[in-house]
Amino acid sequence: MYRWQTIAQKREQHVNENLRRANQKRRQYDYAAGEAVLKKVHNPTSLGVRTNGPYTIDRVHVNGTFTIRLRPGVTERINIRRVVPYR
Repeated sequence: MYRWQTIAQKREQHVNENLRRANQKRRQYDYAAGEAVLKKVHNPTSLGVRTNGPYTIDRVHVNGTFTIRLRPGVTERINIRRVVPYR
């Protein structure tokens, strides 16, 4: 009969392997102030637009968010997952 410790260790190894495999597919990108980004649309239709913008980044914060300028005098603090780099 297996011990609970070995079952937990095997499960942890399996989770770590899945995370390592998923992280290999991610693209690394560092945003900086002054760059342009596109804001993703929340629930796009099949033929509708998927992004709005481009918007300029005013400030990058350390917690995975940054402030974008929607128009002069109007800013929005937005999570990094809701934008894509403007190319």
